[in-house]
Amino acid sequence: MKRSEKTKSKSGIRRSKNAAQATVSEQELCERVAQKAYDLYEKRGRTDGCDVEDWLEAERLVLAQLEEQRRSRIKTRQQRSNGSRKNKVAET
Repeated sequence: MKRSEKTKSKSGIRRSKNAAQATVSEQELCERVAQKAYDLYEKRGRTDGCDVEDWLEAERLVLAQLEEQRRSRIKTRQQRSNGSRKNKVAET
């Protein structure tokens, strides 16, 4: 994909004009995982010694959330595409 075919939003997420997915920069992903890991640490009562487990769980949760968002975008685009096709068929 050519560089000109990508745009970057204010949040730092790169979006492809042709694909039904957004890619998150490595820095953005790391920041999200770090925040989620800290949230897990606080939720556990700020008990030390589980930093690796918190990080791995945070990665799993953040990546699952991104995948769910990607699937939702794909589904929305498919519905829009199917709706516009139905309108074109109805017009003819």
